[in-house]
This record gives sequence, structure tokens and C-alpha cells, in this order.
Amino acid sequence: MWPAPWSSARCRARCAAASPGGWRRSSRAWRAPRPSPRTPPPPRRPGAALWVAALAVWCEPVWTTLRYGQINLLLAVAVLWDLTRRTGHRGAGAGIGLAAAVKLTPALFALFLLLTGLVRARGAGWNPWLRQAATAVAVFAGATLAAALALPADSRRFWTSTVFETGRVGHAEDTANQSLRGVLARLLHTADPGAWWAAAAVLTAALGLCAAVRAELRGERAGAVLCCAATALLVSPVSWSHHWVWCVPALVLLGAHRTGGAVAALVFGSYALWWVPHGASRPELAQSGPQMALSALYPLAGAVFVAAVALGPRRGVRLRPWRTSRTS
Repeated sequence: MWPAPWSSARCRARCAAASPGGWRRSSRAWRAPRPSPRTPPPPRRPGAALWVAALAVWCEPVWTTLRYGQINLLLAVAVLWDLTRRTGHRGAGAGIGLAAAVKLTPALFALFLLLTGLVRARGAGWNPWLRQAATAVAVFAGATLAAALALPADSRRFWTSTVFETGRVGHAEDTANQSLRGVLARLLHTADPGAWWAAAAVLTAALGLCAAVRAELRGERAGAVLCCAATALLVSPVSWSHHWVWCVPALVLLGAHRTGGAVAALVFGSYALWWVPHGASRPELAQSGPQMALSALYPLAGAVFVAAVALGPRRGVRLRPWRTSRTS
């Protein structure tokens, strides 16, 4: 029997290494494991990601965000901060909760974490995904309650009427509305797609969340997060073009794939959706086929990305895993 001070596995390994032939065995045992053939190696050129991000600043969603003084970039950073924390980080979930309290669309990330945690709970019980989702809900509730205490009349008006008035921010068929609702309004030549949009939104949310959860369970955090972001933008009643700032991390991710990266850069950097007639006279209600295609570039790109995340592994295409922070 090993004495107590020498009973640890590390001490026994050192003793084995000092024995005849032990150095060879120890070197083999502590040699860095070879990457699995199913797991792609981590990026070798982080500078390329920085160059892609720098160039992506000039794409249409980021430029219009800065032009209009919007907070979309800050909300995206808050969500990304949450989803790049190490496992078990106490603050993970707070960023999503705050972002959802400011703008409801990021709340879909909490649902994504909840669904992933419920799937994991079947074999592991309480897990980091459920903890992060619970934190997001708690922070969202706390921030919303604080706003209600500070501005009771405004909060009551927002939650009882304003939140349901999607038309108050603009017409559904506006070219800038890059959501499913906007696409259907232009496709059907109507200001209110009604039940068609409700059915499409429910179906898209179900498929998008399913794809995101599957990607997360496969260890593809980057694909899962961006798939959830694209789903949220698609199903939202109004997703202005400057809401699609998620194209920046998408371009960074797709930078390793020449074709996909080039197509994404062309879609978000060409400003092509503004080539079609638009204005106060609502010419979007009488668009032709090519004009509809140009004014639906972002939703089409989002739908293709969701499909790629869902079907990619079956075709031998895997997105690189998103390594979380080890120090935060």
C-alpha cells in the first residue's frame, strides 16, 4: 500500500517515470493527445479573424447601426460575453438577461440554453446550461422590475399595449425590415401577412432552435450561437437591417471557408437591399421578382446558415468549435 503522502496519482506517475523504462512510458502518457478526426483543430491564424472583423465594420448592418446611433452591437457583445464564459462561471447568463430586458429579441438565447439544459438533464440532472438560463431569467426579471419601479406608467403602457403594436415602428413591407414578416409582406403584396407570418415564424423558431441545440450538443458553440441569432432575427416581427450585426461574428466564423465567407461578405457588404425602390410611397408593395430577391438577402442568408448548421455534419462539413474563455 502506498503511504499517504505518496498515494496520489500524480506522485505514483512520477515514481513510475523514475523507474527503468519509465521515462519512455511517461513521455508517451503525458504527450499531448492527438486531435480526434471528428474534431477540427483550433484556428492557427487568429490575426485573420481580427482582419475579417475589422473589414466587417464597413458592412451595411454595422454602418447603419453607427449611423442611427443604435445599440445593437452592445447587445450582441453582451450575449457573446455570456456565451464565451468558462463552464460554471457565476455571472454567465447576466448578459443575456440584461440584453433581453433592453430588447426582447435576445430572450431566445435563454430559451436556447433552457432547451439544451433540459436535453442534458436527462443524463446529468442540473447542469451549466440550466444554471445559465436561470440566471438570465432572474436578471431579466430584476431589470424589468427595476424599470417598473422607476417608470411605472411607461412600463405598464409598454407591457399592456405597446409591445403588441408592431406597426408603430414602421410598415411591415419596408425594405429595411429583414425578417420573415417583411419578406412575406413584400411577397404577398400586403401590409399585414397575418396568419402566414405566424405559421412561418413558429415553424422557423422550432427548426432553428432544434438546429442550435443539436449543434451545441455536438460541441459546435459558434454554430449554435449564430444559428440562434439568425433564428431570432428571422422570427422577430421587425428586424431592421441594422439588427443583423451578427453578420460580424458570422463572417469571422466563415472566414475559413472561402466560398461561404465570400458570399456572406457580398450579401452584407454590397448594400444590395437598398438597390430596390423604397420610400414613403411604399413601392415595396409592388415589387417584381428580382426586387423581392434583393430585398430578402438577409433572411435568405440567415435561413441558409441555419440549414447549414442543421445539415452540415451529415455532409461532412463541420463548423469550428468556439473555444470559451479560460480566464473569465
